[in-house]
Amino acid sequence: MKSNPKNFKFKHSLGQNFIIDEFLLEDIADESGITKDDFILEIGPGNGALTKCLCDRAKKVVTVEIDKSLIPLLKSNLKDYENVSIINADFMELDFQAIINEFGCESNITCRGEACEPSYGGVLRAPIKVVANLPYYITSPIINILLQNPYVSEMTLMVQKEVAERIVASPGGRDYGILTLACNYFADTEMIMLVSKDCFFPKPKVDSAVVHFIKHPVGASTASPPTGEFHESNYDQLFKLIKASFAQRRKKLLNSLTNAGFNKDSVTHALSELGFDENVRAENLSLDDYKKLLGFFS
Repeated sequence: MKSNPKNFKFKHSLGQNFIIDEFLLEDIADESGITKDDFILEIGPGNGALTKCLCDRAKKVVTVEIDKSLIPLLKSNLKDYENVSIINADFMELDFQAIINEFGCESNITCRGEACEPSYGGVLRAPIKVVANLPYYITSPIINILLQNPYVSEMTLMVQKEVAERIVASPGGRDYGILTLACNYFADTEMIMLVSKDCFFPKPKVDSAVVHFIKHPVGASTASPPTGEFHESNYDQLFKLIKASFAQRRKKLLNSLTNAGFNKDSVTHALSELGFDENVRAENLSLDDYKKLLGFFS
């Protein structure tokens, strides 16, 4: 497998770094847990090296590539695979229905053990697993879209090591923050492998890591605040609270929320009820703690 397509000019602006370690490609595909029944969405296939591994394991692969100059190379490298569709588009601007249409779902497909429900456009819903080597410059926006997309059931994403550490961080650590909580809200996460920068061409400046996400069932909620249950419709309010909490990370949570307009006495009372003292900081609260805290202000 050639690591550097002949005459191809890599675009730094698109964060193009192709995986050149064949063993790594196989490991990523294996760790994704792909089966012959799965529909796979790949974002940023590059020269199609990982795509081949996915096609070998999945029922259908749809790959989205923003760089028009890579499309001929992809078509050439994937010409022997009948279970792949190539879309030349910016994933951030692509209507997800176009991806669903490429899967061509049949009416007898089951989703998580249950019959699929009709979706708009007359296409039936199918769970989608996402596998991607994400460009560093747009990692968080893509993750945010995938987390909130109801069609996606699992994601196996290659990201910058520093970002991976933030995604899987535990309360109390320096890496724990808004990204951690957003990911925890929608999915269970696990860092499944570290990847050296030597595995890419061109070689990036930092190492990477692969994170596996298993999405929570839609509507799942684990917290029951004292003033009532947390409802998914309160998502915006929850993350408004979380963002306010981390806006001044070095300050005490009490001061951060007071500065954001919350009543100081109310915050003090809420923290006390939750078992925290006035010196607690934003990074010490879990997602369930924030859900319960929101209950005092709803």
